[in-house]
Amino acid sequence: MRLLTLLLLTVPLAGCADREAKWATQGRTSLIGLDQSTIRMCAGLPSGTVKDGRTEIWMYERNTSSPAGVAPVAVTLPLGLSVGGATPVGYCRVQMRFAGGRITEVHYAGATDIASHRDAACGQIVRSCLPREGRPID
Repeated sequence: MRLLTLLLLTVPLAGCADREAKWATQGRTSLIGLDQSTIRMCAGLPSGTVKDGRTEIWMYERNTSSPAGVAPVAVTLPLGLSVGGATPVGYCRVQMRFAGGRITEVHYAGATDIASHRDAACGQIVRSCLPREGRPID
């Protein structure tokens, strides 16, 4: 019964990380061309900014504990084997380069992978700026 519970908990966690990794992947290209006002409205104020010659870099940061805020339960199997119990953690810094007031590059830095899903820790940062069906981008 405990093994079934563990399996039922890990499937949604993996699904959340997968979804967030897709948002991060989409963010690398979909945010290109958005202006600073649009980014402030969808992502909020940046945690930091840096002037870099004629461009400006905005940074947004996020620490994660586990997708969906649920930590998997550790289960001890026969023969002393333990499954689960590790809380996926990650850290992401999204760096957006602006030239002429519009995004030209989006990069991710930090421990961005969660449960082998590339850049999943970054998905929540860019999600609200992604285009939605029927809503034009800028």
